[in-house]
Amino acid sequence: MSNEHKAPTDRLNYTGDLTPIINDICTTYHLGAVQEFSVIEVGYEDCNVIIETEADAFLAKMFAAFRTPDDVERYATTIKKVSEAGVYHPELIETPAGETTHKTHGITLALLKFVAGKTFYDLGRPPDDDERKAVIEQTAAVHRIDYKPAYLMDSWAIPNIRSMHDRVRQFLEPEDSALIEQVITQYEAVPIDELPHAFVHGDIIKTNVLKGDDGKVYILDFSVANWYPRVQELAVIASSLLYEENGPSLKERCQIVADEYDQFNKLTEVERKHLLTFGLAASAMELMGAHQEKYINGVDTEENDYWLQLGRKGLRQAFAEQQA
Repeated sequence: MSNEHKAPTDRLNYTGDLTPIINDICTTYHLGAVQEFSVIEVGYEDCNVIIETEADAFLAKMFAAFRTPDDVERYATTIKKVSEAGVYHPELIETPAGETTHKTHGITLALLKFVAGKTFYDLGRPPDDDERKAVIEQTAAVHRIDYKPAYLMDSWAIPNIRSMHDRVRQFLEPEDSALIEQVITQYEAVPIDELPHAFVHGDIIKTNVLKGDDGKVYILDFSVANWYPRVQELAVIASSLLYEENGPSLKERCQIVADEYDQFNKLTEVERKHLLTFGLAASAMELMGAHQEKYINGVDTEENDYWLQLGRKGLRQAFAEQQA
C-alpha cells in the first residue's frame, strides 16, 4: 500500500488505507469513478486529500479528531461568507442533499473544488509585486466581511505569545528566548482595545496562498479565522509570507504591506505605530510554534524545520536591524 493513501494517524480517528473513505465521498457527491488520490503532506491539523476522477479534481478537507461539530459548522459558514465576498478560494461543494459537510467512517469532511497551482511554499519564494498586491487586496476584502464567528483557539496566534513561550522556553536557545521576552514586553504594551478589529484569516503564510494555473492568487484554509486586530493579519503577511533571505527587512516589509493595504482599507495611526511590534511577535510565534510541534507534538518534518528557521532568522535579523 502506498503511503500517499494512508491517513495521518496523528490527526484523524482513523488508521490505514483511505480508499473506503474516498469511494464513499465519490458515491455521496456523485463525482464519478476515482482515478487517483493523494494526501497533501504539509500542514499540522486537518488532513487534505486530492481526489481525481474521470470528470474533475477535488480536495477533501478531513477535519482533525479534535474538531467539534461547532468547529466544522463554523468552517463551512466561513467559506460561504468568504466566497460571497468575492475572495478567491476553492469552491465549497454541497452534497446532493444540500449539506455542506459529510461524515463517513468516523471522519467529518468538507469537499472543495481543487484549484490547480502551487503554493508559495512549494514555489520556494514570496509573492512578486503583482502577486503581493493581489494578496493584500484579497485580505482587505476578507476584513470587510461582516462576520464575527465564535472564538476558536489557535495556539500559534499572536495573542497567545506568553503562554506559548511558557510552554516551549525549555527547548529554546537562550538567545532566542531572550529576544522573545523582549518581544513579549513590547507586545503587552500595545493598547489592543484601541486597534480596529475585524474578521481575519489568521494565517496568511506561504502554505496558505496559492498561485493558480489560471493566474489568480487564492487564499486557502480559513480554519483558524477569528476576530482579531486587522494589524495582526498584516504582521503575519509581512513576517512570514513576504520573508525571503537577504530580502527587504521586516520593517520595510511592514511598510510595504501597510501602504498597499491602505489603498483598500484605511489604517489608523495607532495601527501603523504598532505594526512592527506585531511583526516581531509573528516571527516569534513561527519560531515557538515550530518548537511546540517538534518537541511537544513530535512533528519532525522538513516543513516544521522551515518554520523554525524562518522564525529564528526573521527575529534575529529584525533585532539586528533595530540595533544597527
